[in-house]
Amino acid sequence: MTVAAAVLEQVMGDVAAAAEYAAAAGLSFDASELSEERPVFYVAFSNRKSEMFHVEIRCDHYPKHPPTVEFVDADRKRRGTRDLYPACFHATPCVCARYNRKAYKAHGGPHEDWRLIDWMLPTSGGVAIRNLREIVSDLHGKIAESEGRLG
Repeated sequence: MTVAAAVLEQVMGDVAAAAEYAAAAGLSFDASELSEERPVFYVAFSNRKSEMFHVEIRCDHYPKHPPTVEFVDADRKRRGTRDLYPACFHATPCVCARYNRKAYKAHGGPHEDWRLIDWMLPTSGGVAIRNLREIVSDLHGKIAESEGRLG
């Protein structure tokens, strides 16, 4: 699947803002594979124990729908297994947030009460996260404060 040129332009602008945040925060950021055919970028985070976690953010249908946020190994060959996730996330395993398409029931997640189109709305007790920079920032804050892995 490819994304339309207009969508890719929006994604590239938001990825640039996410990259600026990552650089300021000292995070490893890689958007070298970003293209119409592969609208994806990667960010590496560390937790309190300096364990590394690698995240793939795939932007199909962004910004209409949320991206898919998935933990991968450093070589990007394995994905979505419990041992790749920090302990602060849902045991599914899943980043259980409106900004992750994987959290929605239709995509294997626990939330049948959420609609993809409403992904920028705040959750109860939470804040609205509306773009890729804010997603990277939210992940950074959660992972930096966590200890250990899910599995």
